[in-house]
Amino acid sequence: MKKLTALLLASSMLLTAALTGCGDSDDGGDSKKSEIKSIVYVTSNLGDKSFADISWKGVQEAGEELDIDVKVIEYGTDSKSKMEPTLMDAADTYDLVLFSQGEMLEILEKHAEEYPTKRFIAYDIDPNYDNKLSNCFCINYVQSEGEYLAGALAMKMSQSKVIGFVGGADGVLIGDFMVGYIQGAQSVEPSGKVAVSFIGNYTDAPKAKELSNVQINTNKADVVHQVAAGAGLGVFQACQDAGCWALGVDADQREYFIDSDPELAKVILTSMTKRNDIALKEAITLAVKGELPFGTLEKWGVKKGVVALAENDYYKEQVPTDVQTYIDEQRQKIADGEIKVQSAYGMEQEELNSIRNNAKP
Repeated sequence: MKKLTALLLASSMLLTAALTGCGDSDDGGDSKKSEIKSIVYVTSNLGDKSFADISWKGVQEAGEELDIDVKVIEYGTDSKSKMEPTLMDAADTYDLVLFSQGEMLEILEKHAEEYPTKRFIAYDIDPNYDNKLSNCFCINYVQSEGEYLAGALAMKMSQSKVIGFVGGADGVLIGDFMVGYIQGAQSVEPSGKVAVSFIGNYTDAPKAKELSNVQINTNKADVVHQVAAGAGLGVFQACQDAGCWALGVDADQREYFIDSDPELAKVILTSMTKRNDIALKEAITLAVKGELPFGTLEKWGVKKGVVALAENDYYKEQVPTDVQTYIDEQRQKIADGEIKVQSAYGMEQEELNSIRNNAKP
């Protein structure tokens, strides 16, 4: 796995990155462009109709436009032990490797110097991460900004002024979604309530349905937002049974069900999308051109257009015009910096608990 020449090349890693990673000179850009002949996307599993699938879509589109071979490697949902060998095998074989999750980034930190001529793009990374890897570009999605819009929309559409939030794992990542969602909801209705539940994983759809049923039947939530990847199917099913609205996440999830389950699709009013397809396509294109600033972390949010509500035809049909206008105004205010959205990253647990408890029905 470790190449014999890597030890000799490692000492020149910073120089290599300076010449080829950021495109600071014409020679660097041309050299970088010629280096990337193959690209691989490493993920746990495709088929989640959400985060992983939309990421792969962006990689594929970039490959087609750039006429570069792209592949996907799946290491398995419950196979954390396979993360390290999978990532290293990918780096052995491909010129540009893309992945998400802080765990994968920690693995790369241990091995980055073994691959001084290879390039990595890590996305959905902690905004406070100090990127010192000169051959890796990191993207942080400011999802709390998109969630502010989702919460505002949910509260505008709610009759009971109680909305729901069903998350996967109870951690800082999903907490960041929750904080933005609650802030957006209470900007519309300061006394409005947000019922919050966590499944504990991203695969247990029956538990997600059970938690949603409690929010709907006990708390009287009439709009429920799922932030639970594949487990979110249970939220949609609960909303379908109850005849209330659901909000999807990451991808435009209604699109995935229009043909396979049109009745289920009808309950998905919109989704808070993290446009990994747009972000990864852009990052790959810049990398191939030699213009991607490796060794840095950038925060891409509403202003960049990579976190947004899916404003498809169904959204435009179902959401009143005045509400659409309101959401558009809020989006612009976020982009202009007029609205500052809170983030769970760097937030004390006591404050996070307070935000959740103060919104509790």
